[in-house]
Amino acid sequence: MSPTRQADHDLDTLIWEITVDCHDEDEQLMGFENAFDEANLPCPGTVVGEDVRVLSVSSASNRRELIATCQRNGRHYEIALLDIDLNADPDTARLIAAYRRWAGT
Repeated sequence: MSPTRQADHDLDTLIWEITVDCHDEDEQLMGFENAFDEANLPCPGTVVGEDVRVLSVSSASNRRELIATCQRNGRHYEIALLDIDLNADPDTARLIAAYRRWAGT
């Protein structure tokens, strides 16, 4: 484990708060999905250099990751949350950082 990864007590605490009652990774993912219900969305983001608006975050029934519903030019797209660079408020940015850390990216 890298020193930077070891040193982020704040994110580890948030991950623990989100996953404390979870028994497995599926429940932990559901915990993150529920945490994003409280996030300040919609918010702007970028996917492969294109501006999008992130409307919501949820899990997909056949995927083990969070999926963002994004809007661009009036159309809706579902994109892996980890593939989006978000320009979010501090609380939502902290939640995204915790999710990235939990996911190992």
